[in-house]
Amino acid sequence: MATPDFSKIWASASPLPTFTFTDAEYTEGWDFVGSAPPTKNQFDAWFKSVDERLKWLYDQMQATASKLYPIGSVYISFNSADPSTLFGGTWQRLKDTFLLANGDSYAPNTTGGSATKTIATSNLPSHTHSISWDGGHTHKRGSMNISGTFGTGGNTPSLYKGDTSGAFYNSGTDGNRFSDGKTNWDRTSKVTFDASRNWCGETSWNGHHTHTIGNTGSGLPLNIMPPYTTVYAWRRTA
Repeated sequence: MATPDFSKIWASASPLPTFTFTDAEYTEGWDFVGSAPPTKNQFDAWFKSVDERLKWLYDQMQATASKLYPIGSVYISFNSADPSTLFGGTWQRLKDTFLLANGDSYAPNTTGGSATKTIATSNLPSHTHSISWDGGHTHKRGSMNISGTFGTGGNTPSLYKGDTSGAFYNSGTDGNRFSDGKTNWDRTSKVTFDASRNWCGETSWNGHHTHTIGNTGSGLPLNIMPPYTTVYAWRRTA
């Protein structure tokens, strides 16, 4: 049933003078007029009084509802009936959201949050990955013989670049000899030893291998919805 229009009062526009019942007549009912039917003036006055009392009662109920659910209140129910039909006023339906009490961390009348969360690298706890050490092998050293010669072994001391070989080499001028052919030695050159000049070793590629740390996971969002029971909820806006 639709809400009756309590703004209309019976006989409020009647040209008849208002008939006033005494307390005794009101409590006695129509018996106070005896067997005769009430006059039109009496009938209008009685029904007008009833309408005024019903209007007063309705206004009190509306005022009480406004006190129970003032503007900004939230009404929660398992019943789908719009609270405007129960308490009057204007209500906004709340859908698909939780209610969170505001405070130091959350400002009033704000929204946010999500039912799912995709974990980022920064969200992961510190951890390590282990790998196997397969692929043991050895390396071939090659030849380690380091050799060389210098000097001619002749009667006349000399040390030309052509007189050195292998790991020895002349790092100065073309010759070191007695400048006068007998006693005075010319020291403008020197013999240098460099083992790498005679190195013939090698490292073998035998046992070549790689180590791999595999990836896992598909990056799907994580469902963070707690257990819940759904209800109807409204917020009064006017």
